Amino acid sequence: MNIGRVLLVCNPSQPAAEQTARRLADFLHTRGVGSHILTDYKTIPQHPADLCVSLGGDGTTLRCARQTAAQGMNVLAVNCGSLGFLSACEADEAEECLRQILQGHYEVSRRILLSCDIVRQGKPMLQKQLAFNDCVIKTNQPRAFTLQARCNGRELKRFYGDGVIVSTPAGSTAYALAAGGPIVEPDLQVLLLTPICPHSLTQRPLLLQADARLEFTPLFKNDAETAVVSLDGQESFELHAGDRVAVSRSPYLAQLICGGRFDFFGRLRRKLEWGER
Repeated sequence: MNIGRVLLVCNPSQPAAEQTARRLADFLHTRGVGSHILTDYKTIPQHPADLCVSLGGDGTTLRCARQTAAQGMNVLAVNCGSLGFLSACEADEAEECLRQILQGHYEVSRRILLSCDIVRQGKPMLQKQLAFNDCVIKTNQPRAFTLQARCNGRELKRFYGDGVIVSTPAGSTAYALAAGGPIVEPDLQVLLLTPICPHSLTQRPLLLQADARLEFTPLFKNDAETAVVSLDGQESFELHAGDRVAVSRSPYLAQLICGGRFDFFGRLRRKLEWGER
């Protein structure tokens, strides 16, 4: 991979992000690599760049991964936040990580994305909205509601509870994990369906083929009830009676790059204290 220009995307709420970006820009300049620092991380234009460096927390990485997927751009996630589960390195390790990548010592982890179509009565349809971690459909009221689910055109079941989470393997360690779902290796080709606070002892998380096409329709008791569909916890849309949400695998892939080898289980141990006694 030839790298001639790097896009450095900063989270403005993280003071260390822009400082790190300027340090990396100087580092790249000494190696004949151009760079551009972008401080408005919410909208990433299609810059002519060979590599995107995300500087912030996991939320910044999610935005970068979604917005660069169509370009097939690799994303290097540098943690300038707190957890940084998706990050390839910490801020003080960023130069060494970039050095390895420039020298050709790197690994790319390709993650599937979700594509969501939101059909709303009386409003324009929202098509092909991307999600890296998950698409969450949940109630707007402090009570359970019914959500009809179909898989590949056939009725799956009716969930009664606070809602459901459709997640990618990468998203299994996000909201789905907190809702009792399993940890899934991020390179597997599956979708994970996890109920949120189900009003039943028989509802359990479900693994589906990655090419499954899911459709969800809220069944409200009255027109005053609403639900919300949330993509990666960053984009939200309200659902009313008659609306529905279709979720499938996106043709695009998110490409996370790291210097050296990608160690998923090492991250589980370090970041989430997996297996600790």
